[in-house]
Formats: sequence, structure tokens, C-alpha cells
Amino acid sequence: MITIGITGGIGSGKSVVSRILLTLGIPVYDSDSRAKWLNDHSPVVRQALTDLIGSDLYENDILRRDRLAAAIFSSGDLLEQVNGIIHPEVKKDFCQWRSECESDLCAIESAILFSSGFNSLCDTVIRVDAPEKIRQERAMARDGSSAETMRQRMLSQEREQSLAKAGADHTVLNAPPHLLVPQVVRIIETVRTKRPNPPDRL
Repeated sequence: MITIGITGGIGSGKSVVSRILLTLGIPVYDSDSRAKWLNDHSPVVRQALTDLIGSDLYENDILRRDRLAAAIFSSGDLLEQVNGIIHPEVKKDFCQWRSECESDLCAIESAILFSSGFNSLCDTVIRVDAPEKIRQERAMARDGSSAETMRQRMLSQEREQSLAKAGADHTVLNAPPHLLVPQVVRIIETVRTKRPNPPDRL
């Protein structure tokens, strides 16, 4: 099975590309939503985060994300430790999900594909891009955030975006006059064409 990574900055249109792949019959693993699910339901994650931050991190068996964010904000080293707990569990969850897929292709969507190391699980990576102004406007309209809040979020993604720009195999432009669907379809056709043949069976 060939695994496709999908990444891009906030407002770029990663989820739109994922929906196109789903329409093409390619299953997509949403690492962000699965990470949130694991934060709430994985005993391994819960125990490790509680040991790290405190027993009041969970309320009614649900992670208090405001408490986690406040703890990370107050300690520069804590984010790396939290990621060191969550990312390995997401990788395990993805590998289990992938093992159950019956398609010849599957995909994983992640805004932090490279900094998390999830790119190591992929055979090829698609980077979704758009002009910064368009991305900011999309994200503000979607999230209801202020321009300053969105600017800070985009600044926090600069390292990941540099890694993605250098490491991605394909880039699709999700802004006029570029049509997104034909770009994605061409990439999938290329990926399938370059798929190695299975070894001959004796």
C-alpha cells in the first residue's frame, strides 16, 4: 500500500484535498481529530499527561484543553514533552488503521507532518499552499479569530512550513486561477503509475 501525506499551513485547504481523495475512494486518516480522541480515550496518553502535568488535567474523563494549553504556555519545555507522549500514540493508531485499509492507496492529513515525524510513514507527500492573505482570510472566516490571533498562529507554523516546502514531493495551489481537483487527480495518477510492481512469486 502507498501512503500519501497531506500537509499545509492554516487555511491552505488540507481538508479540501482530503475530501477530494475520499471522493476518489482513497481513505484518509485525520491525525488532528484522532489525536484529540486519543487525548480523551487512550489510557497511555491519559496516564502520561497526568503524571507530567497533574491530576486535575482531566474532568469527567475528558482532557481539559484549556488547562493543558495554560501549562504549555507557562513552560517552554513542556510542549516537546507533551508531543513526545501524544505523537507516538498517534503513529501507533495510524499504523493500526492503515493495516485495516483495503485500498491500494491511503493518506494521512497533518498540519505538523514533518515536525512530528509522521512524514516517515509516507511514501509521498502533498503540500497544499495558497497566498498568505487568502489563507488568513479563510481561517478567520472559519474560526472567527481576529487578524492578530491568526497572524500569531501562522507565525507559529513557520518552521513546519519550511520543512514541508523542502520535503514535500508535490505542491498543489489552492487559490484562483488554479483548479484544485485536476491538480490532485494528476498527482494520484502519477503516484499510481510510479507504484513499484510486486515481486514475482515463485
